[in-house]
Amino acid sequence: MPSLKPSQLPAIERLATRKSTILVAPTGAGKTVICLSAIKRVIDAGKVNRVIVAAPAKVVENEVWTKEVVKWEQTAGLSVHTIAGTVPKRLEQLSQALDLKHEYRRATPARFGADVIVISLSNLDWLLNQDHGCDGIIIDELSKAAGKQTKALNTKSKGGCFIWRIGMTATPVSQDYQKLFTMAKRIDGGKALGTAKHNFLNHYFYSDYMGYNWTLKDGADKQIMAKLKKLVHIIDDDKAETLPAVHEHVIRFDMPAETRGVYNTMKKHMVVGDVEAANAAVASGKLRQIASGFMYRTEDAHSAVILDIKRYRAYEKWVKGLKGKPGLVFYEFVAQSTWSAPSNVTFAQIQSMSHGVDGLQYEYADMLFVQPVWSRDSQQQAIGRLHRQGQKNEVNVTTLVCNDTLDDLVMERVEDRGEWMKLFKQHLGAK
Repeated sequence: MPSLKPSQLPAIERLATRKSTILVAPTGAGKTVICLSAIKRVIDAGKVNRVIVAAPAKVVENEVWTKEVVKWEQTAGLSVHTIAGTVPKRLEQLSQALDLKHEYRRATPARFGADVIVISLSNLDWLLNQDHGCDGIIIDELSKAAGKQTKALNTKSKGGCFIWRIGMTATPVSQDYQKLFTMAKRIDGGKALGTAKHNFLNHYFYSDYMGYNWTLKDGADKQIMAKLKKLVHIIDDDKAETLPAVHEHVIRFDMPAETRGVYNTMKKHMVVGDVEAANAAVASGKLRQIASGFMYRTEDAHSAVILDIKRYRAYEKWVKGLKGKPGLVFYEFVAQSTWSAPSNVTFAQIQSMSHGVDGLQYEYADMLFVQPVWSRDSQQQAIGRLHRQGQKNEVNVTTLVCNDTLDDLVMERVEDRGEWMKLFKQHLGAK
């Protein structure tokens, strides 16, 4: 069995000895085993009876927690039960989980019921309305959990209250300080930053006369971080296992004149032929599609107009540079169905591969983003699929960028978010 890394031991101690913690660690740092080890400690000590793990659907589907628990000596004996599917199926699985008899005895008498119940974030509200017997909860990928998905944590739980709460994330600050309020409230009930978002905003931000736009007051960032310092535990990249380097590359290209005309028409009029954008947000998506060389038809989301092949030519150049080595291609639009791929290249939609997928690091070291990824969370999760424990080669990350399009804005936002994360860590005293 593998051994825990030195950077994981303080994290386990922190989680096991505090009632609430937000664990910030890069993808591949072992957040799952850290949390499982902490669960075993608090249950064995009689502090917690049973723990819910609310995770992204892909994590639940791939049974990541169930598979992880059997890998480690430190988590031996823990029973993990996954609940998924239709309501009748979930009810049956919950009954099985609560009736499960342990095969070993702890310091306390033998007891019934699974130690850990794993459920998707989308079904968490349903579980909280059942008799679940859990007094601990872990939110896997806290930064991605929508407010609606986790709001019930501080309002209701038929099975009882949660005395032990953990939030896991690799990217806690992909947007701004306002998001930190919701994240903190879900985990500590409002102890660090308060319970009312309006009060939080008025204290740390200036607002326009309509109350729509909020600007951080001078020095407010340090004040917020000071309040979060006791809640957050960071495993920094340089404290995680030493891995081969990551090299990021950008391949830029110009948009053909004909496609530029389509792009400008959509930008100005929000309509091109029979493709219409209902609002600015939809128009942004259409502009990104056009920049990618594709455009979905309004009447058929599965059909697309191929506008140019400049991006495809850039992709071909990247494939040639692989020289037969395995390569992983991430896309958002319809590249997979319209681009050919040699046997050494695998296509994957970014949304489906950012969670709950492991083992890619043993096969791939080269990855390509067909277009810049708007969500830094998703981008870092995807990179982390390759740059993690088990990777033996330097990882090369390439992004295709169409000049003078929304691609430029996305790249700028991603870079800004990277700087924002550095600032976040500095305020909390991490390196």
